[in-house]
Amino acid sequence: MTPKPYCLFVTSFLPYPTGGGSAMRASIALEVLSSHFSVIVVQPELWARREGIFRDDWVRANSAAFFRIHPHHVQDIRPLVEDFLAGEPGGATLDVVYAFRQAIAPLAINCFNAAGSRPRVTILDLDDDECAHNEQFAPLHEAAGEAALAAKLRSEIATKKLFLAMLMPRFNHLLLASADDCRTLRSRHPAHSFVHLPNAVRAPESPAAGVNRDPRSILFVGSLDYLPNEDAVAFFARSILPLIRERDDRMTFRIVGVGQSESIAAVRRFPGVRLIGAVPDLVPEYASAGMLVVPLRAGSGTRIKILEAFQHRTPVVSTTKGAEGLAVTNGEHLLIADTPEEFAAACLRLSSDDDLCRRLTEKAHAWVVQHHSIDTVRRILSECWGAPSIDSPGPRH
Repeated sequence: MTPKPYCLFVTSFLPYPTGGGSAMRASIALEVLSSHFSVIVVQPELWARREGIFRDDWVRANSAAFFRIHPHHVQDIRPLVEDFLAGEPGGATLDVVYAFRQAIAPLAINCFNAAGSRPRVTILDLDDDECAHNEQFAPLHEAAGEAALAAKLRSEIATKKLFLAMLMPRFNHLLLASADDCRTLRSRHPAHSFVHLPNAVRAPESPAAGVNRDPRSILFVGSLDYLPNEDAVAFFARSILPLIRERDDRMTFRIVGVGQSESIAAVRRFPGVRLIGAVPDLVPEYASAGMLVVPLRAGSGTRIKILEAFQHRTPVVSTTKGAEGLAVTNGEHLLIADTPEEFAAACLRLSSDDDLCRRLTEKAHAWVVQHHSIDTVRRILSECWGAPSIDSPGPRH
């Protein structure tokens, strides 16, 4: 059997099938990459490690080698990669380098000529437009009384734009989760290859046994130390949930996700709120929920939580911002509401209308399978590195 070529995958997020959007997106990329390449995963720990549900074993099972790097030793990445390649048979070299997120790109670039030859294909998965990200986060910090932090975010925008402009010529393809972000950056930088790589979700391996759906259980899923999610949870608990419970005091708000923050902890005191935190398996959560709510007022990219709910046939209520970047239709795939009164009415409607829930979830499930499956990611990435793809009509740039 012909040995697989080698791919270097550099990511500051530990790839994992659950536990947050970035970890999940990285895990889908790694799963696809490992079906074509012997993948060397390098994880510089640029941010504090999230303990609990994240484990190395999933990464090790889907890679040829895994190196976790302390921030003080990022200069050792290239020697580690070269030492590994030198120990492989046949004078191994890198065929593909895949960098996940803009901050990690310089460390990947430093490995481009590791083992004496430049990789055939270089890919930078931006995930989202970080400049747009800063522009949307700044008002949230201002509203929280953090004017200095808001000013800092705005001051970084020009630097980030310059940084991205310097990185772009070094990579063959730049990937984005949102088609809107892709179009915006492509219009600004037409000489470069921006590729829309949508987020994808896996089909549940098995249904949750013995779990009954509770139409009055309202679920929120997300990283609980991510500012837009903190704002969304507080907005729902303070402004929407009281309106719902005025009509039906049996309605509850269940908050699930990794990470901790003071603002999330503060909503515990509101009637009907259940702060759960991290769970190892979201299948029972989606199976028992009457609906998923996505009351986001800021954010970038696309919301994997909506795709997950669609895959699990859980009805969704979202703000316009929460559903941004997804080609979904209000009243066909989900309900969209932006004011507290509209949002509360939509939740109450789902809690009492089984036929509506069934219509929405059937349409949503068919849509997510068609547009956000692993096969979709495999086809698009295969086009990027020039491998034979599944029913490929041509490049998607």
